[in-house]
Amino acid sequence: MSTLSVTKFLTRVGRCISEPPYALIILNQPISRRDNIFHTLWENANLKICADGGGNQLYEAFEGTDKQQMYIPHYIRGDLDSLKDDVKDFYISKGAEVERDPDQNSTDFMKCIELVRRKERESSVKHEIVALGTFGGRVDQAMSNIHYLYKLKNERRIYLLSDQNMTILLDKGKHQIHCNQAIEGPSCGIIPIGIERAIVTTTGLEWNLTNSSTSFGEMISTSNHLINDIVMIETDSPILWTVELKI
Repeated sequence: MSTLSVTKFLTRVGRCISEPPYALIILNQPISRRDNIFHTLWENANLKICADGGGNQLYEAFEGTDKQQMYIPHYIRGDLDSLKDDVKDFYISKGAEVERDPDQNSTDFMKCIELVRRKERESSVKHEIVALGTFGGRVDQAMSNIHYLYKLKNERRIYLLSDQNMTILLDKGKHQIHCNQAIEGPSCGIIPIGIERAIVTTTGLEWNLTNSSTSFGEMISTSNHLINDIVMIETDSPILWTVELKI
């Protein structure tokens, strides 16, 4: 049985040695003005990477403020078809490394994951990944981001973060999710994407499932509610768990 906290990155104060380090990858979507979320993610990330136009988003979120000097990524990586020249020059002047990868068979997100792999080979330190700005733009890009949860599920855990939600993949089996209802919920969902159906049993939700068949065109659990600090989910196939953020 896996045990996890989906929003541990948003409550961490300082580096907790018992928790695995993570890389923060900023994608090309506007960064929320809820600075408490962004600052906490930034301060605790081992690697800070902008995926191409994510560099523009980081720059514009804090342009003209004294905070802009605080948020300098370690890397900006992608095919660089979106990164503005003045943004590139600014971050280079502040010590960021800008890497161009022209491969059109790989998304900018995947290019950044490859960079994380490279840094891991150099340090022998494994990272989880928190990707910021994964939803809210084009549908095909959002589906591509979900695709990587499945593609890399046997390699590492990836957390997809938007302005309103955190989303992860739960592989087949039993999962104990520790929730912090001060910042999570009440809304949550269990989504069977990429499979014909999943048989799911839950506890800790307002509307629990008991050996329920979930599939598109049949039934999916959306707009469900957290009612306990611990949610148990058992599934016979990989599914998405998504939870609303309050902060």
